[in-house]
Amino acid sequence: MKKITYICSLIIFLLVSSCNNDSNAIETSAVEITFDNRISASQDLDLGTTVYMNQNNESVVTNELKYIISNIALIQDNGTVFEYPKEDSYFVINEADASSLTLSLTGIPVGNYTQISFGIGVDQSKYPLDGGVLNFIPQAEATGMLWNWAAGYKFIKFEGTFTPQGGTESPFVIHVGSHGQNLDNYKFVTLPLANTINIATGNTASVTVEAYIQRIIDATNQIKLEDTSDIQVDPVNAPRIAKNLETSFSAE
Repeated sequence: MKKITYICSLIIFLLVSSCNNDSNAIETSAVEITFDNRISASQDLDLGTTVYMNQNNESVVTNELKYIISNIALIQDNGTVFEYPKEDSYFVINEADASSLTLSLTGIPVGNYTQISFGIGVDQSKYPLDGGVLNFIPQAEATGMLWNWAAGYKFIKFEGTFTPQGGTESPFVIHVGSHGQNLDNYKFVTLPLANTINIATGNTASVTVEAYIQRIIDATNQIKLEDTSDIQVDPVNAPRIAKNLETSFSAE
């Protein structure tokens, strides 16, 4: 009889615990983040076609644009910060691959969100090739965003042609990443959303992040391509490009 009473009590305890756990469960849903690469707010980007004039009177055509987005976080109107799992939070945005431009994130707590944060590149804690992002390394390698296993990642790959005023067309190459502890070009930005987004159970919310590529060479720092058209492992100009990238994004 005591044994039966014990078993019944155990079953009731497990049922109550299960109900309590369900009531404490956090409701989650999904969000899609789309990256819209543009020349500027008023001019769209078509690879190999769109021509724009930089502040040094050089006409520029973009043939390739790729960059790494990482460590995504969403901030609610009450200040609560949700950090997307870091091991799943590394992405290559490739203008030539439409499927890479929209990131589908699940497991986002329901709520009203007013800001989005993300890194541009790979942070030092995962650099050069940390085991925590082994699932990202094949993607980075396949998209040409790795120099090699020793040097690590290219945070941005920006290539095309430029023509100085009265000059001839020439190629430019901008590949920026971090190199050891002394040249850390990783940047982290927090952007206000133009409108609060409501992430609710059963619905997929959407956010658009516009990237203004003109600012890569025309922002805090002005890069004259005629003077320096190949920026890669460059301790002077790579940090200038990285600084410009901080101002290159806007969220809706």
